[in-house]
Amino acid sequence: MQEWGTCWQALGVIATLVFGTFGLFKIYHELRRLNEQREKELQDKETSARLKRTEFFLTLHRRLFDDKDLFSVLKLIDGDKIQLKEEDMWDAKRKLLVFFEEIALLIRSNQIDKDVALYMFGYYSLCARYGKNFMCGIDAQREYWALFFEFSDEAERFFDSHKKGPPTSMAL
Repeated sequence: MQEWGTCWQALGVIATLVFGTFGLFKIYHELRRLNEQREKELQDKETSARLKRTEFFLTLHRRLFDDKDLFSVLKLIDGDKIQLKEEDMWDAKRKLLVFFEEIALLIRSNQIDKDVALYMFGYYSLCARYGKNFMCGIDAQREYWALFFEFSDEAERFFDSHKKGPPTSMAL
């Protein structure tokens, strides 16, 4: 009888080992599945955030062309056209300067990529900064338009260091 007791005891140990191994195997696979699920959720959140940033940036860019005041200045700014001197353009020009200051604030707060913003909007800020007709009617002192000057300074450095176009690593 004692031999049967030893057999049952050995069988119990073997069963415990089998069930324990199977349990550990299940736990390992479940943890792995949960980890993969969490990684996918993080990746989905990152993709969603990137899409929102892209949508926001494109909306900002469209604003230049859809807003009648900004567009009225934008179509004259390339050649620093004489019409920019007219008094009825002064508010629209200030609105464009404020737009550039908004871009500078978005860069400072890491809401948009600096290189992308400089590439897409920097040229216009330089046209505004150095346009004699554009600056007519605007008190263009750095103390009043500090963010605008900061943005155009950065744009100047950006274009000086990327004479052949934007860096290949640039992305939204």
